[in-house]
Amino acid sequence: MASLSGNKIKDTFDKLLKLESAQLSATEQVVEDGAGNNSALKLSTDTVETTGELKITGTPSTSTSITKALMLSTSGVVVTRDLNTNPIGTASITANTPLSATGSTVELQDAGNLGQITSPANADKYLIWDEAASAYKYIEQVDLVNSVSTQVVGTGLQTLYARPQNSNALATGSATPVVQFAEIFGDSSATGSVSAATSSVIFGDANDYLSIPESGLSDPRDNILINEKQGFFQLTASIEVTSTANTDVTFDIYDASAASTIAETFRTVKNGETYHLQFNVLWYSDGAAGYRLQLRGSAGSSGVTLSANNSHLEVRFLGTNTSF
Repeated sequence: MASLSGNKIKDTFDKLLKLESAQLSATEQVVEDGAGNNSALKLSTDTVETTGELKITGTPSTSTSITKALMLSTSGVVVTRDLNTNPIGTASITANTPLSATGSTVELQDAGNLGQITSPANADKYLIWDEAASAYKYIEQVDLVNSVSTQVVGTGLQTLYARPQNSNALATGSATPVVQFAEIFGDSSATGSVSAATSSVIFGDANDYLSIPESGLSDPRDNILINEKQGFFQLTASIEVTSTANTDVTFDIYDASAASTIAETFRTVKNGETYHLQFNVLWYSDGAAGYRLQLRGSAGSSGVTLSANNSHLEVRFLGTNTSF
């Protein structure tokens, strides 16, 4: 029925809304129809209350500048809250260490304000960002130590231990034959026949300036290439020989690029004896390309053999001189 016009009260009273028991007053009363059916609405002179759901038909307009919001109090009264100055009901945030809070700003405290530990236990934990997982995780002290120690070993200054390829009898006469080195274990150019126990080995950071070239000057792998690395190198030859003759033995570390001897040792050996010769030198590289170092050895007479298992030439990069 759209209008009461033309209709009798007796035919429409059950559709009319009224208060349940008295006139409108300060006391809330249920709004009911003429047949006494209660609605979800209560009215008083200063209050509107609903005991059911409050629905809004359509979509309310939006705003990016209005900061007032409607909220429900603990007593069920609708109130407004200014989200610009008091967004969550209090003017400040309580933060536990190591966080600090000023107003609505939460941040990490200065580490100097925290307690200090000088000897972390293995189970102590550090917060870490896992880049692969894009998430914060933790790492224990023992795992951090293991990881760092591995990285430090892997990024130290380079040292090459060049071992002879084979045990050979030293040549005699005025010529000084060159020792042929074994391949570097793990090198991409290695044939695969080498092993960690018998091959040349290299330690330190990425191998970009020390190598044993496949193509030698006269024989394969007869030199150590130092390529474009300026600084000081310690060159140490450690050599074992056995002798079946009474004669003299000479070894030297030779700079093939400059055709000059860097260091040399001389030893008299006797029949039926084993000898260990060791000599070293501090050598400077100016960083030019293509320095090639060789280990050479000869004997005054036949019967002297170089032992591959117990001999090597160590090339250790020490770095540059400290500035004062």
